[in-house]
Amino acid sequence: MPVKRFYKAAAAGTAPGGYTVRLDGKNIKTPLQRPLVVPTAALAAALAAEWEAQTDDIRPHAMPLNQLVNTMIDKATGHERPAMNAEVVKYAGSDLVCYFATHPADLVARQEALWHPLLGWLSDEYGIRLETAQGIQYVNQPEADMAAVKARVEALSPADFTVVQAVTGLTGSAVIALAVAAGRLGAEQAYAAAGVDEIYQLEKWGEDKIARDRLNRMLRELETVEKFRFLMQGGN
Repeated sequence: MPVKRFYKAAAAGTAPGGYTVRLDGKNIKTPLQRPLVVPTAALAAALAAEWEAQTDDIRPHAMPLNQLVNTMIDKATGHERPAMNAEVVKYAGSDLVCYFATHPADLVARQEALWHPLLGWLSDEYGIRLETAQGIQYVNQPEADMAAVKARVEALSPADFTVVQAVTGLTGSAVIALAVAAGRLGAEQAYAAAGVDEIYQLEKWGEDKIARDRLNRMLRELETVEKFRFLMQGGN
């Protein structure tokens, strides 16, 4: 059952340790009843705007920034974090950007242009060298490098982990996700890298509504993650 809007006004305000959202003057809490406190006024204002935009019913899916903040506070710092870390590491073990097509040549070239720089960055930045393959043959990643991925994911701040966890699920790539969290990729670049195969197919064979809707949804959600990261750093 949808929850009816129970407040007249939403506004950003200060709170111990940072900023929050107030519904009719009362500070809100996360789903786990923790104080919702963020480090920047800009993010609090964006969260309040999502609450204010609700009409008769409160629609959580229409408040994506609030969902990310709730994940950051309730999950990225809680008992669920180890399992979520493991899920990201699992993606890295069969990462999208490690599996190149065998043909056609122009698709392979596009993948190489988008993915090789990311793999090079991962190696240069963190000393993690993932093996690549062509086709569907599975490649076992070196244990030492997977251990390095695990250590890197575990070391992420709650905010950065929230970015990584969200982007990994959206793109199927822990490498892309780590690059977004580090500021190496923006939303459109992450979209291009993650959607390269589908984008190529649409260009080659024509539009398909289901595929295009899926791509558009991924881009919108990546843009929300990028906005969350930007606002966490104080941007307006």
